Amino acid sequence: MVPVPGPDEWASLDTTAADVVVLDLVEFVQPRYRGDSRLELPTAIARLAGNGHQVFVQTTAADPFDDLDAAVRAGLTGIVVADAETRGQIEAIDGLLDRQERERGLSPGAIEIVVALESGRGNWDAFEIATASSRVTGVTLGRVDLKMDLRAEPSGELHLLPYLMERLIVVAGACGRSPIGAWWRHPARGMLADEQRTYEAAVRGAAIGFRGGMCLTEEQVRSFNRAYAPASDRASR
Repeated sequence: MVPVPGPDEWASLDTTAADVVVLDLVEFVQPRYRGDSRLELPTAIARLAGNGHQVFVQTTAADPFDDLDAAVRAGLTGIVVADAETRGQIEAIDGLLDRQERERGLSPGAIEIVVALESGRGNWDAFEIATASSRVTGVTLGRVDLKMDLRAEPSGELHLLPYLMERLIVVAGACGRSPIGAWWRHPARGMLADEQRTYEAAVRGAAIGFRGGMCLTEEQVRSFNRAYAPASDRASR
């Protein structure tokens, strides 16, 4: 996951080993610069797709409309919907994507949705959210926002996290979606962890059923690729 790159920010992305690149309009972009980032999306999507990557754009469940207007085009694989909390939010996005695909000459249903559950409410309704549209192909947890919503223990751990991860994996399996994530432990700060702690988190995640995860740096990409590779490939690495 990266901010939408400007013209002089392509050095690492042109050679990334990531299978999927998520262009973020939520976590790393200040609201006042979000419009500028949208203007860069057509170039970024075309360039990344041309290099063989699957390209997703992260938007918010509450306010996706301008983001999707800028993002939906040839080359886009899907969208990540941050802070998804209700079935109705995903149904509304599905309807918007139906219209945009039709107007822009894209195949019906081509744009996928990955939902990020980042609150107690979103996790409570995980099955309803994940089955709100046939476009939903993956579900993931938003650990930082969950800690703010549910409160961490003094140790820095979120005592509900193992339960929420396992529940997410069960829900994903029950509705045929891919569970996305890793099992981070204190003091590693999730997507800011170093390469070794990222690898350990990904190995733990793969062991309980996650099928891949999101990260920020190329070092973390290497860790995720090692941990989530098929067993036969891991043995030779």
